[in-house]
Amino acid sequence: MSLQPDIDFTTTPVSQLYEILLPITVPSSSPKARFTNWAKTFVCTPLAVFEPRNEYQCQVILELARREGKVIRVAGVGHSPSDLAFTNEFMLRTTYLNRVLSVDKEKRRVIAEGGITLHDLHIALAKNDLAMINLGSISDQTLAGIITTASHGTGIEYGVMSTAVISLTLLLADGSRVQCSRTEQPDLFLATTCGLGSTGLILTIELEVEPSFHLKEVLESRSFAHTVTNLDQIVRSAEHTRMFWFPATDNMCISTLNRTHESKRSGSSWFYDSLMGYHIVQLLLFLGIYVRMFNTWAALLASWLVSRGMSRIDDSYRVFNVDCRYFQHTTEWAIPYENTEPCLRELREYFHDILDDPRERPHFPIEIRFSAPDDIWLSPSYGQKTCWIGIVQYKPYNFNVPYRRLFDGFERILSHYQGRPHWAKAHKLDAKDFHILYPRFNDFLRVMQEVDPRGLFRNEYMQRHFFCQPVDGRVFKQRRLM
Repeated sequence: MSLQPDIDFTTTPVSQLYEILLPITVPSSSPKARFTNWAKTFVCTPLAVFEPRNEYQCQVILELARREGKVIRVAGVGHSPSDLAFTNEFMLRTTYLNRVLSVDKEKRRVIAEGGITLHDLHIALAKNDLAMINLGSISDQTLAGIITTASHGTGIEYGVMSTAVISLTLLLADGSRVQCSRTEQPDLFLATTCGLGSTGLILTIELEVEPSFHLKEVLESRSFAHTVTNLDQIVRSAEHTRMFWFPATDNMCISTLNRTHESKRSGSSWFYDSLMGYHIVQLLLFLGIYVRMFNTWAALLASWLVSRGMSRIDDSYRVFNVDCRYFQHTTEWAIPYENTEPCLRELREYFHDILDDPRERPHFPIEIRFSAPDDIWLSPSYGQKTCWIGIVQYKPYNFNVPYRRLFDGFERILSHYQGRPHWAKAHKLDAKDFHILYPRFNDFLRVMQEVDPRGLFRNEYMQRHFFCQPVDGRVFKQRRLM
């Protein structure tokens, strides 16, 4: 793949490149020069942080990185619980690359810059009576962020959010601008729609959307035994089904979501949702750090609050999204759908029988979601219907909690059932594992080498996981974490 840059900077002195970038360079004294993720679990201080406003400035940044021999990492809002977006070299923040460029209501398509957050995209779409087809639990991330990690919502007939992408415009490592889709440079397209930002800087994304719609959510509490025995029937009982599992009570909260023409109806309550469900639960979790029984009480209270059941109707994105509550450690893995029942049963044994310390039992909820097969090379749903299982350990008031032992056991079980980790979340797998888990992994490496032979976009995360370089997985960890 031979592509020539649109602008020739080869005769421009490095000092002049720095001068061009000075207005968009974050001062070392600014808090923005220190990059921290939302959960406050990772932190880095890059050599330089740039916040470009346009494509030309992005090209200058790439040229400077090439000339200085530095890695350039593209980062959005830092919502990923891992160090995926982190680097000790150059960082390009997409803060101001956040516009909606065009909306086509008839064709149901939108073109937006990669740095736009989903929150802002929802607002822009709603003004045109449009909405995203499917959505995950939060909308804080950038559009490029969810695309490059194949982030997902739920629905056994709905693909990960990357499957809604029609085309992409990229800046490659050599500074050239290229457009790709399933018909135009399809290999680059399939490598980039879950490429972890390693194939190029995503400038624009053309996305398939649909007419705006309301979702009706119904919550029901069922026993673990009933749920896993009738799993397939429950999963297919709605357009979008998700489950929240409370191991302390052996109950599952089943959330079913369907499109509806009914008017909006709130199911929220300040007393139950805010006072009890947020503040009292967090207090109990905090006390549970020191006295074990409070951790159990917090789980029992949360399970009881959900078991009350409710229904609500609202704009689709408001119902798809859930409140993440508190700072947290989290991990999530995807397994083949047919392995869901045995995997959940083994997890239940692990949670109840192996971990005898209540402080290390999983906090609630364990979230279980589903997605359809796709053909995106590094998507965890590549070639298979998928069940996603995620656990959290909350950090009440940002205080520390044990989590490593719990997560290690969880990951061992998910690996046994051919699990693939969510790319945005921390894991310990490397290229040896990916060759087994992803049939097109070699194709991905080939494309990455073609478009970025010098490794301009290969930050510490990529070096560690994809090239087995000795980069400590805790290099960006906050020191005080357990």
